Amino acid sequence: MRLLPALLLTAACVPPIVVPPASAVARTERRAREVTLCRLEQERDVRPRFEGVDELSFAPWEFTIASVAVRHPAGLVIIDPAFGTGIAQDLARGGPAFTLFMGSARTKRPLVEVMREAGLDPADVTLALATHAHWDHIGALGDLPNARVLLSRAELTWAAPLTRALDHGVMPGHLKRAIDRVATFTFAGPPVDGFAGSFDVFGDGSIVGVPLPGHTPGSTAWLVRGAHGVTWLFSGDASWTSRGVDLPAHKTLRAVDEDLGALSSSLALLHAFAEHRRDVVIVPAHDAAALERLPACTR
Repeated sequence: MRLLPALLLTAACVPPIVVPPASAVARTERRAREVTLCRLEQERDVRPRFEGVDELSFAPWEFTIASVAVRHPAGLVIIDPAFGTGIAQDLARGGPAFTLFMGSARTKRPLVEVMREAGLDPADVTLALATHAHWDHIGALGDLPNARVLLSRAELTWAAPLTRALDHGVMPGHLKRAIDRVATFTFAGPPVDGFAGSFDVFGDGSIVGVPLPGHTPGSTAWLVRGAHGVTWLFSGDASWTSRGVDLPAHKTLRAVDEDLGALSSSLALLHAFAEHRRDVVIVPAHDAAALERLPACTR
């Protein structure tokens, strides 16, 4: 997400990030099915760190846009189906400034193309899970014809009334292409690992959604139980980078976040996980180094 000139930066004050104690992220003992995961990378770039996190640093940020494939006995699951086959049209809809901000379609590959190279059939995807409704996280929904789509109820309530071609980071057309397959959920399940509520997708603990609001009202983090007891926490865009979790710090471009107060709390919780929960691997959506801890999907 290439920054535009300084006029796009926000100088707004942000609420402090108050990190909770270790007890706030104490592990919830539960039985969970282990599943296998792999990454489907659709764009890679190197940016200066200050573009991803509010830190005056020119150190490299390995930027990515990607999806995650999860193989579950109930079927193939995709977390954050990113770029659709209409990626060039999506960029054009956003207008010239948006294209300058995001770069051209030449650097981006549709999810289904990457899947087929890895020996995965898009028609075999039975479920698509979104961390949030922004265009680069659900752009491929229309290319997964058999996938039921799950969004938190708060997220769909926020996104559904949006109407402009690019509205608060959402392209409403992406949801419309799959609206007959969209279902919502709430976090009515028990507290998990310090999160106030939960949503167990299959009822076996393998994939559990937890609230992580701020970037958008209904942003969801997905806890996925991988092999050997490792839990992966796919945190969406609460932070674009692992550095933002480690400091902790907000993004430089804070205009992309809907509720900075709620986001401060979410960042604090993620930082507590990074400090105290070595069994949890946090993967911000646009941090290639974090994503590379997952194997690439291959034949």
